[in-house]
Amino acid sequence: DQPRLQFCPHRFIPFLSSCAAEGTMPMKLYAHPDNYKTHKALIAAKYVGLDVQTVQGGGQQSGKVPVLETDEGCIFSSTAIARYIARISRPVGLYGQNLLEGGMIDSWIEFCTHELEVPLMTWVLPVMGLFPEVPEATACAKEDVKKAMTVLNNHLLHNTYMVGHNMSLADICVCCALTDGLKLVLDADFRKPFGNLMRWFNLCLQQPEFKAVLGDVKLLGAAAAGGAKGAQAAAPKEEAKKGKDKKDAEPKAAPKKEAAPKKEAKEVKEAKEEKKDKDTKEAKEPTPEELAKMKKDKLKKVIKEGGKRGVEIEGAADMGG
Repeated sequence: DQPRLQFCPHRFIPFLSSCAAEGTMPMKLYAHPDNYKTHKALIAAKYVGLDVQTVQGGGQQSGKVPVLETDEGCIFSSTAIARYIARISRPVGLYGQNLLEGGMIDSWIEFCTHELEVPLMTWVLPVMGLFPEVPEATACAKEDVKKAMTVLNNHLLHNTYMVGHNMSLADICVCCALTDGLKLVLDADFRKPFGNLMRWFNLCLQQPEFKAVLGDVKLLGAAAAGGAKGAQAAAPKEEAKKGKDKKDAEPKAAPKKEAAPKKEAKEVKEAKEEKKDKDTKEAKEPTPEELAKMKKDKLKKVIKEGGKRGVEIEGAADMGG
């Protein structure tokens, strides 16, 4: 009549979490430690108290990273690894408090992957020197990032967290995806319209679990301030350079003054040519003696022609008689 022991799966999950916290089940994560996808799994592990050892190198399953190696087998893909770790401890609530919240978390994870990470990495990776930049693709990526951040900003207007009233895997994924962009390309002017999103992002960074993995995140705005100081420091050098250029340009102004005599010489030459043409024209005009001679010759010609004409008329009259 003794009561029979029954196995309860929902009680086994907290037991698994406690074992992990005690360090009896260490796991190896083969991944790049500085990659934002690795950060998702590491932050989730901090929340559930899982001991994860990061190892650089390829996984045994596909030769690619990231891969989580467990006693029962391996899990690959950063999102799958983060989901697995988030489900280890139900009381922590990284995957929500019920099925509906779990579905909503999945929705935001998918949104983060396709609507935010793809365009943002298209913009960030060329800046990091990992891929050549394609200006057309970068321009489209900027617009897509702005649209995705607008959706997040509107959602966080009435919500402290992405889902529910606690930190979840959705918050972890979106925050990690934004980190590189906020450090490298999303400057203060770009971030200005997204006040709700930046409030939420700063809230995430203040959590001990995030800080343990991400450290102190310096946004691009701080670098912009340093650039302004550098511009102010460079101003005297620029003025000195302009002054030097001005001094170098002064000797070059001398030839312009020398151009005046050349202009006067040209005018003198034109005046001489004009005078020469006038003299030539005047030289061609006949003198009074020449005019009288020409008049006399013309008169002789007229008389001669007239006499000849008279002879012709007289002959014609004789023939008619």
